[in-house]
Amino acid sequence: MEAIATDQRHHLGFKAYQPLSAEVLATYFQATIFTAETVPNTEPEQVKILCDSDNWSAGIIRKKNPLCIVHNSRHAPTRQESNLMHEFAHVILKHKMVGFDPKTGLPQRRPQDEDEAVYLGGCLQIPRRGLLWAVQKKMTVAQIALHFNASEEMVNFRINVSGIDIV
Repeated sequence: MEAIATDQRHHLGFKAYQPLSAEVLATYFQATIFTAETVPNTEPEQVKILCDSDNWSAGIIRKKNPLCIVHNSRHAPTRQESNLMHEFAHVILKHKMVGFDPKTGLPQRRPQDEDEAVYLGGCLQIPRRGLLWAVQKKMTVAQIALHFNASEEMVNFRINVSGIDIV
């Protein structure tokens, strides 16, 4: 997954230490990003379910012409960034669409696809080489989070899965 993220960043002209925003990926993939409140032609009941729930983060609602992603605006901005990176990871990995649960109205999930997207999304947002750069710069977790527009939880996740010691 690190290699996929490195290749994607290289293709976009980003070094490992440079922050890569979901906005850049949205432009590259010609994606339209919505919040539950702004998705066109959505039933009011569906909008209410999504707006009232913290049990979802984001989902792809159309894969082509254009790619459309909806995300939960109730989450913190750094979490929203991570949520969108996760969805772009699904696109990069060419995961199949699974749709929304007709009973709950929430996005459905395939566990293996989700695990892969969690990992790749984190790699896209904070690559291992970017973490090594931050450690060399003696950055704190908070400074790394600010630099990569990530939550401290995401930084700690990336540190843990990358096996990097941060002092």
